[in-house]
Amino acid sequence: MSLRIIKPGLHTTVQDLGRPGWRRFGIPEGGAMDSIALRTANLLVGNAPGAAGLELTLNGPQLLAEEAMLIAVCGADLAPSIDGEALPLRRPVWIDAGTVIHFGSA
Repeated sequence: MSLRIIKPGLHTTVQDLGRPGWRRFGIPEGGAMDSIALRTANLLVGNAPGAAGLELTLNGPQLLAEEAMLIAVCGADLAPSIDGEALPLRRPVWIDAGTVIHFGSA
């Protein structure tokens, strides 16, 4: 899967479920702030529950799909859209190569 970042948004990061059990070695758990949303999105597209995903905060990015792919947007509603049409939340959506996904603000 290949996404090109056109505009990064205010704070877009790549997150997985973190590193539980390593705190005693000085490594913070980290991971997605909304682990349920990450797990749900991964389930909807057929990924492993802890696979990495994009975590968006406050003001979302603009992304270009460089190839066709199945995506799912879960968590807070940042008004995702494709070509001006609302992108449904918590549902798998097939997008074609060249599709631009826009996210708004929280």
